[in-house]
Amino acid sequence: MITYARNEIFSATEAAKRFGAILEKFQKKSLARAAVSKNNRIEAVILPVEAYEEMKEIYEWIEMMDIAEAVDKRKNSVKTHSLKDVLRENKIDYEAL
Repeated sequence: MITYARNEIFSATEAAKRFGAILEKFQKKSLARAAVSKNNRIEAVILPVEAYEEMKEIYEWIEMMDIAEAVDKRKNSVKTHSLKDVLRENKIDYEAL
């Protein structure tokens, strides 16, 4: 679980009322993230756009690496068959096609 500093947590009401001030803190780099709580539970996190875009790029890179790994596993584990072998196994005359 991620922990937040006291100055990073805003109630939903406070975040709504002070949204402009929160954005200014992001611009001045005095705030890296803002957690929004409702009923004493963190419900959302506000990030500067640069942080979000970096996180999104990392996520997409990891996703591509997972896909590449799955392709490599399949490539190494798939047994190939020639058309003639498949037809013969299914008692289909290749010449009759």
